[in-house]
Amino acid sequence: MIKRLLIYFMFLISYVGLAQEKEITGVVYDENGMAVPGVNVTIPSINRGVQTNFDGEYSINASVGQKLVFSFVGYVTKEVTVGDSNQINVTLETSNEVLDEVLVTGYGGIQSKREVTGAISQVKGDEISDLITPSFESQLAGRAAGVQVTTQSGIIGESPRFRIRGIASITSGTYPLIVVDGIPIYTGDVGGYASTNALGDINPNDIESIEILKDGSATAIYGSRAANGVVLITTKSGREGRVSINVNSTVGFASPEKFDLLGSQDFVMISNEKRSNRGQADWAAGTDFDTDWQDAVLRSSALQQDYGLSVSGGTSSTKYYFSLGYTDQESVANPNEMTRYTLRANLDQEVSSWISVGMNAGFTRTEYTGLNTGSNSLSGNIFSATRQHPNVPIYNPDHPTGYNIDFEFDNLVGRWDNIGLIGDNLPNIMYPIENNDFYSKINRLIANVYADISPIEEINFRTQVSVDQIGTNGFLYYSPVHGDGQGSNGRVQNSNNDRVRWNWQNILSYNDTFGEDHNLGVVLITEYQKQEDRSFSGTGTDLSNEFFNRNLISGSYGIQGSGGGFSENGFISYAGRINYNFREKYFIQGSLRRDGLSSLPEANRYGTFPGVSAGWTISEEAFMDNVGFISDLKLRGSYGRVGNVSIGNYPYLGLYGSAQYGDANGIAYAQFGNDNLRWETSIKYDFGFDLRMFNNRLSLNFDYFLNDTDDLILDLETPMSLGIPGNSYSSNIGAIENSGVEIALEARMISTEDFTWTLNGNVSFVDNEVKSLVNGQDRISGNNYTITREGESINSIYGFRYWGVNPENGNPVYYKGDGSLVQGNIPTSTYAVFDPSNPGDVSQSASLSSVDDRTILGNSIPKFFGGIGSNFTYKNFDMGFLFRFSGGNKIFNATRRDLLNQNFTNNGTEILGRWQSPENPGDGWTPRLWAASNTFVNLSSSATTRFVEDGDFIKLDNLSIGYSLPSDVLESIGLTKMRIYAQGQNFWIITDYSGADPEMEVNGVDLNLTPRSSVFSLGVNIGL
Repeated sequence: MIKRLLIYFMFLISYVGLAQEKEITGVVYDENGMAVPGVNVTIPSINRGVQTNFDGEYSINASVGQKLVFSFVGYVTKEVTVGDSNQINVTLETSNEVLDEVLVTGYGGIQSKREVTGAISQVKGDEISDLITPSFESQLAGRAAGVQVTTQSGIIGESPRFRIRGIASITSGTYPLIVVDGIPIYTGDVGGYASTNALGDINPNDIESIEILKDGSATAIYGSRAANGVVLITTKSGREGRVSINVNSTVGFASPEKFDLLGSQDFVMISNEKRSNRGQADWAAGTDFDTDWQDAVLRSSALQQDYGLSVSGGTSSTKYYFSLGYTDQESVANPNEMTRYTLRANLDQEVSSWISVGMNAGFTRTEYTGLNTGSNSLSGNIFSATRQHPNVPIYNPDHPTGYNIDFEFDNLVGRWDNIGLIGDNLPNIMYPIENNDFYSKINRLIANVYADISPIEEINFRTQVSVDQIGTNGFLYYSPVHGDGQGSNGRVQNSNNDRVRWNWQNILSYNDTFGEDHNLGVVLITEYQKQEDRSFSGTGTDLSNEFFNRNLISGSYGIQGSGGGFSENGFISYAGRINYNFREKYFIQGSLRRDGLSSLPEANRYGTFPGVSAGWTISEEAFMDNVGFISDLKLRGSYGRVGNVSIGNYPYLGLYGSAQYGDANGIAYAQFGNDNLRWETSIKYDFGFDLRMFNNRLSLNFDYFLNDTDDLILDLETPMSLGIPGNSYSSNIGAIENSGVEIALEARMISTEDFTWTLNGNVSFVDNEVKSLVNGQDRISGNNYTITREGESINSIYGFRYWGVNPENGNPVYYKGDGSLVQGNIPTSTYAVFDPSNPGDVSQSASLSSVDDRTILGNSIPKFFGGIGSNFTYKNFDMGFLFRFSGGNKIFNATRRDLLNQNFTNNGTEILGRWQSPENPGDGWTPRLWAASNTFVNLSSSATTRFVEDGDFIKLDNLSIGYSLPSDVLESIGLTKMRIYAQGQNFWIITDYSGADPEMEVNGVDLNLTPRSSVFSLGVNIGL
């Protein structure tokens, strides 16, 4: 009986509980009364949830007293307690989180996105922190509109090409100003004998955010240094709260893209055909070996590893961030590698309620091992490796060195079974790679100390002293046995470079709001900077023994040499900036800077650089109240005038330099001065808008820009009779223009409790035009392959138009300037008229003139570029990718041309399509083979459309997949986070370009550069 009563009682309790639960329905609206679909409606206490439908409606079972939570991206989360009513309608308020994100604008300036009226792009540090990269800037490509960063080679230590909205100079520097925590730092190569990229000394894991200032108003506050744009790097700092310890580890392997070369059998056939076509004896014999020289000089699995430890935290008065980093990266080119040790300490201390002090200090030791990468060097790794004979071995135990070196001509690779000696005087490339040394060691300190004084809330005074000090030691050794050092019986070099840049800034700022509507900010700045660069090197040749291969050892060399240099420059600056807005609806910003630079003559030493911008938030107007889908719409425009200080230290002075007269040392006139030299000046215009729609779920940024650069410093030629050194002097003559459009889009596609999806992309269209040159004269450069001409783009590809191969005799056929055709008669190395109706006739002589018949074959600067990225999360899993694209440019593939060499060297597989006979005309593009006629058959001294290709590509630049441990698991093992991930970089490419990589070009020319690598890596991030 008792048992039965207990069952009835339990059933009654369950029935009552069920009776209390009821169906709740309702509609979710936004502030404008529009229904919001996709809103998450949850009851956290019982882990139950639904989503609103397309009409904003929902239905959920709940009990009285339970809390319903309404959440959606772009809105403030709202909680409602269930009462007696079965219907609960909710209005969600728009969240301003996106618009309230801040951007760094320089000199302590911080603005929310809603306040910004200039063109500024931001890349968060966590977007690049886990990537295997020797330097942070190489990972900015595709992540910011208007920013083009090209890694042109697989050599670690070489600086990527960094352009912001095009090229702003012809002969002066084109690199943007880089500022780390307010410290203007050195960029470029910093000395030694291995390539040393100055930005490789910054640990990407220490970066909080990167702001890229692009238009005139944003950059004008940096005045004379801002013509090429400004990049502001903010490192991480501590936050009040518990101590946070983070550990990261990434290990990966890089593999190169190799060139398609002939194997032994095809090599012997092609080599002997080159000779037989001339009626000469064979060159090649033997196919016992099939050596892949690329495998020898390139690493197939180059180890790349990165480790980091950071500790951060703070109290209400003290905040700190400390980090240690270790990076060891092997390049795909043997023996190139980098080892980097980093230490960072950022500290903020509040001394009192109105005084705080602090420091940001980063110390780095970076070591680079390099090699000869000369594009035309006999021991250049790619130049030589792609030419080595595949039918000979690398090593020969019978030779005293153990390498396959010719016994008769010890400067050449051994011929083995071949009859002839290798062409182009090539050594055994593995000997210099394995026995020569190129080394650079950098010790660098980038640091500042500062004090902030705020006597009242509206006023702040900050004084900051900073230093960027670089000490570089270099060492070079050429073995006397074989390769680069054989001609001098060995070479040893030591070098020391010491660079120091001091900077002192004083910043007085005032910020206040008047009458609740008027917001005013004023900044006054003084800045002083001086830098000194010193260098010294010692050289010894004619070594007594190859044992002395680690340093300059006194008495170990017969011929000694020394050299060095010293230079300095400085500037003094005064600047001011005013920001004003009315009700965060109407904005105006103005800045004015006056710089004095020691690199210019006294009369022109000071320059004034203004900038102004305005914005109008249309969405705040009353007439936009009923346009519910627009969350924020702001129009903006700007103007600015900036300069370029990368013009050398003493370009205006008449200088004397060291000189010898016979055996006597002396001095001689070295540079003709120009007292009228002025700044290179850029005038920048920008017009754009920022649009946020659907409660900030979709954002669109649009900019049209126009950058006019005048007074470019070019060499003005003078008659030889004047006796001016170099027969030229520097003068302000040139002008160029960059114009274009930038579009950036970001969308929060899906946001639920379990699944999120964000999508972003940007595209930039840039046109470059040269407006003025010295007397309108062309400037031919790039090994005679490119031209800078008024009315055209800088460094346009310049050469002859190629028709194809004469099917009758295999001669190459070209267009003349008037459109007629000529053929290069290979047996006589002369030109004849080509008549397609009578192709065998070579009787009528003709010419191919480098003056009259060359033409512009295409622009080398991409006309468009950008990126598309996306991130997904599903519960504890995440995945992201970044595609990059670029196009509209041409590339002269000189590497491809070199792989069709007519000398006794190996070739690319394209040569198999050569013309052999009228019955077997080949691919119609590759002429008849003819030994030792490379200059004529391939026209190797000029560019031709035979080797000019489109540079368009789409790359899967990054793909990552990760898993984060659930919170309950983390709690049980005492961690705050743990994410395990795998990723690939430079993973996949779509392109018609036949070379290793369409980004492997310098000024539009691809010539024997080390291939870039694809990287696969695994990593883990742990938080304690």
